[in-house]
Amino acid sequence: MSNITLHYIYDPYCGWCYAAAPLIEVAAKHPNIHIEMHGGGMLAGRSRLHLDDDFRQHIIQSDKRIASMTGQVFSDDYLTMLHEPNLVMDSAIPQTAILAATKQGKGFEMLKAIQKAHYISGRHINDTSVLMDLAQSIGLDVAQYTTDYALCEQNETAAHIQDSQKLLGQSGASGFPTLLIQQNAQWLRVPLQNYLGATDKWQQFLDTMVKAVK
Repeated sequence: MSNITLHYIYDPYCGWCYAAAPLIEVAAKHPNIHIEMHGGGMLAGRSRLHLDDDFRQHIIQSDKRIASMTGQVFSDDYLTMLHEPNLVMDSAIPQTAILAATKQGKGFEMLKAIQKAHYISGRHINDTSVLMDLAQSIGLDVAQYTTDYALCEQNETAAHIQDSQKLLGQSGASGFPTLLIQQNAQWLRVPLQNYLGATDKWQQFLDTMVKAVK
C-alpha cells in the first residue's frame, strides 16, 4: 500500500463539514493516509456573518437534512444559541485556534472539539475564552497555545485562509467541505458526499484508493 496525503478544505462553521466529520476521522486514523488541513475562511473577513432570520432558517433547514442523512447531533443548546439576537459568526477566530493547536500536533483534535462545542454544547466558538477551554480539554500546553494563538493571529491566519481559498479555486471545487488528492500534477476531488452516514463503505473506499494510488 502507498502512503497518500488527502487535503481537507473545511470551515469550523460549516454544517456540511460537521456532517463529514465522521468520515474525516476515519481517514485520519487510516495507517496509510495523512490529512493536510486547509481552513477556507467561509465566514472570515468581509464574509463575517451577522445572523439574520432568513439565514437562520436556512441553517436550521440544512441542519435537519444533515441530521437525517448522518445522525449527527444538533442540540437544543445549539438551537438556542442560533436564536440569540445579534449573533456573529467569524471563522477567523476558531481557525486561529486550530492553527495554534496544529503547532502541538493537535489541529484535527481542535477542529473536532470546536465542532462539538458549537453544535452540541451551543458555545460561542468565536470567543477566545471558550477556545482556551477547548485547548485545555484536548491536552494542549495552554501557555504554548496562548503564545502560538497570538503569533498565528498576527502572522499566519490571513495567509492560511488565502492559500486555502486559492487551493479550492485551483481544484475546480467551490464549496465546503472539499477533500482532494494530488495526482500527476492534478487535483482530484474525493467524493465525500457519496459516503455521508456510511462510514463502513467509506473505509472500504479509502482502502481501495490507497491500493490504487502509486
